[in-house]
This record gives sequence, structure tokens and C-alpha cells, in this order.
Amino acid sequence: MTNRKSTKRALLGSIMAMVLCLAMLVGATFAWFTDTASTGVNKIQAGNLDIEIQDETGKAIDTLAWATKDGTAFAEDGKTPLWEPGCTYTLTPFQIVNKGNLALKYKIVVTGLEGDAGLLKVIKFTYKTGEETFDMNTEGHLTANGGASKVITVSAHMDEAAGNEYMNKTLEGVKFTVYATQDTVESDSFDNTYDENATYPVVNVTELKEALTNGGVVAVTEDIRTNNSEDTAAARVVISQPTTLNLDKKIISPDNMGNNNVNFVALYVNADTTINAGKDGGIDTGVNGGYGINVKDGATLTINGGYYYGGGTAVQVQEGTLIINGGTFAREPDSNPTYGYNFLINCVDKAYKNGTAKVIIQGGTFINFDPSNNSAEGAGATSWPMATRSCLRLRPTATFGILWLLSNSLHQKERSPRNGESALLMREVIPTRQVETHSKLFCIDRLIPFGLI
Repeated sequence: MTNRKSTKRALLGSIMAMVLCLAMLVGATFAWFTDTASTGVNKIQAGNLDIEIQDETGKAIDTLAWATKDGTAFAEDGKTPLWEPGCTYTLTPFQIVNKGNLALKYKIVVTGLEGDAGLLKVIKFTYKTGEETFDMNTEGHLTANGGASKVITVSAHMDEAAGNEYMNKTLEGVKFTVYATQDTVESDSFDNTYDENATYPVVNVTELKEALTNGGVVAVTEDIRTNNSEDTAAARVVISQPTTLNLDKKIISPDNMGNNNVNFVALYVNADTTINAGKDGGIDTGVNGGYGINVKDGATLTINGGYYYGGGTAVQVQEGTLIINGGTFAREPDSNPTYGYNFLINCVDKAYKNGTAKVIIQGGTFINFDPSNNSAEGAGATSWPMATRSCLRLRPTATFGILWLLSNSLHQKERSPRNGESALLMREVIPTRQVETHSKLFCIDRLIPFGLI
């Protein structure tokens, strides 16, 4: 009996040993010859572009003053210079210093104008360094790490031919802004020409029109008042070459341009264009203004963000394609209640019917306008394809309390129409793939199978 027990114990131990061996075998890791090698890389350091305006002693300054003949600033004498035909005034001298570690090119631009901009037609600005005189916008160059311009003196001369129509006019908020960008000095692994096409931001209507004529990347970093009230083709602001227009600020056309017959649009898009706009960027047509944007000549306009306010319509497609991925769109209400807000986004009827004018809406907020079901192209028509594949969120105001679906007053305030005008209803189009459908969203594509639209 004892021998049997011993045998069983020995057998059991053998089985356990075999199981353990098998487990170890299964869990074993096979060794392979391996090796690695690495080397260090110098750190990546971005360059620094930094300029400063200084006086002749090297002190930073932010205000220039008109000076008398002996160099005394008028402000120190408590006087204001009075302009008359033939007079010339100079500003206190300054210099431009490169505080960064990259070479740069720069230009001096007159900006920040408020008031009677027509005065600029008879006042010419120039600047002088040493014995040389230059027109404004003349390009200068500075080396890195402390490179400085010669002392600069800006002069303004009023044309001798300026007539009585310029009496008592004022121009305020005048600034001289120095814009700097990369220069072809530093080299990469190949050459020093990689930044030869570095561009300056545009800051006035003359620069804007020229830049849009040439195309490429155009940046608007300050509000530009076009003041193009003349009812002529020459006064139009036209994109005539493929352009990427980056709007950090707005393009603002004059009031009452809606009365014009030839120049009645803030921005004509005649070539493929992408507008990238921040929360302060966009188009504003003022009071009784013209259309915001007109797309023609088969161009494709893509809008990514921004605020667009038009008289009659914010964006019209005469011939071409409009793609809206985001942004807020509002219009001045029509004096005829029949039209109201109906043509906030619009295609020319004939072109829409023959397929040469198209609108694709993939996002955005629309004031008092339903892009999925509007009367712009026929009452009750679901006008544009992407509106049917997006969610439409309604944001009524308190006056539409029965339909108050989202009571986000801050959001409502941020997206309110221009000049505090009340909005009866705001509709926000959101791509269906980016949101979760719930009771506060109407997903148009999900209603189609049920025959509801």
C-alpha cells in the first residue's frame, strides 16, 4: 500500500514537472542577435523677426509729431498745424532697428486713417534718409542682430492745386506702420532664395487691389475701408488671379454703394479663391451697402470662417461655385418685406437653372435664412446639395421664444447681426459626421427617407 502511494506521488510529481517544463517552454522568449546605433542632432531653433522704431538716441517711440521749422514738435507748443495748398510738414525723425536674429526687408506704410480720406488725394507722403528721398512703400533692408536704418524723416506736402473742396476737412488716426518680412539672406541647405516670395500684409485699398490683381497669398491684418464709392468698373475690388485671402480683419465698403449700377459689390471673385477668416475678419458693406461678394467667370470660392454682411445679399453666385465650410452670414433687411432676408445667399436665376451657378453649404451660421429650404431659387426648394447632408440647428432669439431650442445668450450675442440688429432666427449648419444627433438638431439627410423633405 505504501509502495502504491509512493508510486502515485512520484507519478504525480513527474506529471507536474512536465507541465511546468511545458509552461516554461511555451512562455520562453527566443533570443535574436540585435544591435542599435544613434547619433545626436543639433537642436531646431526657429529664427526671430523683430523690429522696433527708435528715436535718434536709441529710445523706443510709438508716437511721431509734426515739427516746426526749427524741429520743435507742434504738440509742445500747444499748436495744431493747419494745412493749406503748397505747405509741407515733417515728422520727428526716427530709425528702424532689427532686434531679431533674421535679416529682413521692410516698408513704411500710411495706415489707420479716419475721417476725410479724400485728403490723401492732395497730400503726398515721402521720406528722406541722408540726402536721398523715397516714396512711401519703398522697400528697405536690414541685417540681423541690431541692423539699423539711417535716420528717417517723413514729409507730407499738400498739392498746390488743392481747391476749396478740401477746406475744413480733417484726417485723424494717421499712423506710419513698418511692415517687415523675410529677406533673401540666410541660406538653407540649398540656397538663400526660399523666402524670395515672402509677402507683406496689405493695409490700404491701393495695396489690396494690386495684390488681388496679382493673386497668390494675400493677408489683411487691419480693417481696410475701400472708399470705392465711384460707380465705375475701375473702382471695383476684384480678385482676378487664383488667391488665398487671409482675413484677420475686415474689408469694409462705403455706405450707400447699393445705389450704384456698376460698382455695387464689396468684393468681386473672378478667379478660384479661398478665404480663411478669423473671428474679426470678413466683409462689411455698411448701411444701404452693396452685395458682399459676387462670384463670376466660373470661379470657385471657398469660405472658411469670418463674418459677411451685405446689402441685398452676403454672397451671390453669378457664374461659378460657392463652397461654405464655416462663417456667419447676415444681410441688411430689404425695405420690401416680400424679399426680407430671402436672398442672403443667392444664385443668379438663369445660371442656377442651367447649372453654371452652384452653392455647396457644409457649415456656417445664417441669420434669418434657412439654407436647406429657402426661396432664393424658388419657394420651398431645397436649393443646395450639402445642406441636405448636414444638420441644421436653429438658434431663435427671445422674440421667438416658442422655438427657443438653445438658450446660449453669449453665443447668440457673439453671432448677432451688424450694428446690434435683431435676428429672428439663426440657423447653424453642422456636418453630420461631426455631431451627435439629438432633439435639438434637425438632420436633413435623415428626414429624406421619410419623405419629409
